[in-house]
Amino acid sequence: MGPFDAALLGATLILATPILLAALGELISERAGVVNVGVEGMMLVGAFFSFLVAWKSGSLVLGVAGGIAAGIGLAAVMGVLAITAKADQIVAGIGLLLLAAGLTSFLFEELTAGRGQVQLDRIGPLEIPLLSDIPDVGPALFARDPIVYAAFLSVPAVWFLLYRTRWGLAIRSAGEAPAALDTAGVSVVAVRWAGVLTAGAFAGLGGAFLSIAQLGLFQQEMTAGRGFLALAAVFFGRWHPLGVLGACLLFGAADALQLRLQGAGSVPASVWVLVALVAAAYLVRLARERQRRAVSPIALVVVGVVAAAAVALSISPPDGRLPSQLWLALPFILALLVLAGAVGRARVPAALMRPYTRDER
Repeated sequence: MGPFDAALLGATLILATPILLAALGELISERAGVVNVGVEGMMLVGAFFSFLVAWKSGSLVLGVAGGIAAGIGLAAVMGVLAITAKADQIVAGIGLLLLAAGLTSFLFEELTAGRGQVQLDRIGPLEIPLLSDIPDVGPALFARDPIVYAAFLSVPAVWFLLYRTRWGLAIRSAGEAPAALDTAGVSVVAVRWAGVLTAGAFAGLGGAFLSIAQLGLFQQEMTAGRGFLALAAVFFGRWHPLGVLGACLLFGAADALQLRLQGAGSVPASVWVLVALVAAAYLVRLARERQRRAVSPIALVVVGVVAAAAVALSISPPDGRLPSQLWLALPFILALLVLAGAVGRARVPAALMRPYTRDER
């Protein structure tokens, strides 16, 4: 088994949770036509204010509520800029990210000056009877804190809301055909506001999970790029909740694996076998798609070389430990690879990043 065991499965769920929460919110926002690049900042303010409220009130429940409220608050600023003022959504999102990073760092230093690191009691696990008693797998899957359960249960909930409710139809119409939605008598502005604020709530909850559930403390810029992984997950998941879930699990598994391999003397052969299998599967997919559309021969050659090299390394793994910086970059390298592979095949919502005015009717 090597590093692939129940502990890795449990770590995957934990590390995927904040990315999944932020990605589900971003999915709703983008389906409504607004790209929320500031999702990283919303996670960060959610992490800080959930920590602050939990610390001052002594209540973890109030802390979670504070994190959600902070995410919604920053999302409201995004709504004013991107929807009301019709500012460039990318620029507005980057500005909010910088604002969140500076604000949380300043407030944290002011509040904790001379105190040292403040440690909170974390949200404890909620064991599901019978299921948590399953050997190995039970504790990994069914003895987690409530936010983990909420994140994964949100996937079918978001699917149902998007595809089986009038609200979901309005959200999807705002991102695909806003003029038609306006003609039907539904306010495009109100629907997009709902999407952006929902994204802020999900991102704030993801940040709260980081600070008061996973770590029990706050650190400056502790989101560490998870918001950008959430953006990548929405693109790679092709704007569908199940696809987003798969992408987040992939990123969570990569993060869990890099944490495990940082302490290994060398890369186990089982890791190279996994790389070879994934590369081979992707190579087959590219070969099939080449029959229907243009696929660069360079892509086929590169993936083929990766597969062959992984097979060779699985047979004779090299000795020596790889730099820790390389392992830390693994989830982001993976995100770049999956995005590169998805370019040209993903269908972006037609009105994404396009401000709507009634003149379009």
